[in-house]
Amino acid sequence: MFVNRIKEKFGINEPIFTEDILNLFPEYSRAYVFRLIKEMEKSGELVKFAKGIYYLPRKTFYGISTITADSVIERRYLNWDNDVFGVYSGLKLMNLFSVTTQVPNVIEVVTNNETTRCREIDLDGRKFILRKSRLQINKNNADTYMILQLFSDLESNVNLDEFAKQRLIEYMQDKRISQKQLLSLAINFPARTMKKLIGSGILNEVA
Repeated sequence: MFVNRIKEKFGINEPIFTEDILNLFPEYSRAYVFRLIKEMEKSGELVKFAKGIYYLPRKTFYGISTITADSVIERRYLNWDNDVFGVYSGLKLMNLFSVTTQVPNVIEVVTNNETTRCREIDLDGRKFILRKSRLQINKNNADTYMILQLFSDLESNVNLDEFAKQRLIEYMQDKRISQKQLLSLAINFPARTMKKLIGSGILNEVA
C-alpha cells in the first residue's frame, strides 16, 4: 500500500522529496514513515538520489533507471503538477532565445521556492544558482516574467541580433504576451530592464 500510494502520486522515475512522502502519509508518525522509507530502500523499490531526494526506479535491460540533477531542480524550483513557480535565468535563458550560444557551466533559476537573494547549491556534481523571485511566479505570468528576466540579465552593451529578436517576437506572440502584461510586471524589475526592452524594438511587435 505504501509504495502504491507513492507511485500513484508521483509516478516512476520522478524526483520525490522526503517532505512529499511525509505529507502523503499524515496518518503515520515521522518515525514510522522514515522506517518504511528505509525498508523500501533495502528492497530496491525506492532509490535515494541525494539527501532527502528519492525516486521509484524503472527496471531496464541495463539495470535500474536513474533521474538527473536537472529533473530535481525542475521539480523543486520550476514547475510540477500543472503548477509553475520558477523560470530559468542567465545563460540558460539566453540559450533558449538564441541570444548566445555559450553553454552554461552553472544553471541559474529564479523561483518562489527560495528565500535568499542568491544561493549556490551542488547536486550530483552539478552547480546551480538559485535566486528569490521578485514577485510570485505562477502559470499565468511565468512567460512574461521570463522575458523581463532575460532583459534584466542582458549586459548593457549587448545588442540582440535579428534572429534573437525574431525568436522573442514569435515567442511573445505565441504566448499572447501583451504590452500591458509586460508593463504590469516591469515595475518589479530595475528601470534599466524596461529601458533595454524598449530599446530592443520588440515591444512594438506585440499589442
